[in-house]
Amino acid sequence: MDNVTNRLKELRKQAGLTQQELAERAGTAQSHIANIEKGKRDIDFELAGRLAKALNVKPYELLPLDWQPETITPAEQAILDMIRKTKAPDNTDDSAANKAG
Repeated sequence: MDNVTNRLKELRKQAGLTQQELAERAGTAQSHIANIEKGKRDIDFELAGRLAKALNVKPYELLPLDWQPETITPAEQAILDMIRKTKAPDNTDDSAANKAG
């Protein structure tokens, strides 16, 4: 968990926040933030969401950098956008199913 705790401290400092300020924004105690940063406490999913919101980051950004998804290039994003636009529509129409039943 050291990578996660170090990441939290890094993100907190980048945001220019003290442990107390982060704790207030995330709705937890300053001692809880201190214990996370020292590796004495883990971050659960609920707290991860609140911390991410308080830091204005996505929850996965709290994870170690080597655990995070790879970024894609603009060209890869353009291909993905084209695929999404040409994807066949979902044919699960509830009204059609109700008429058949």
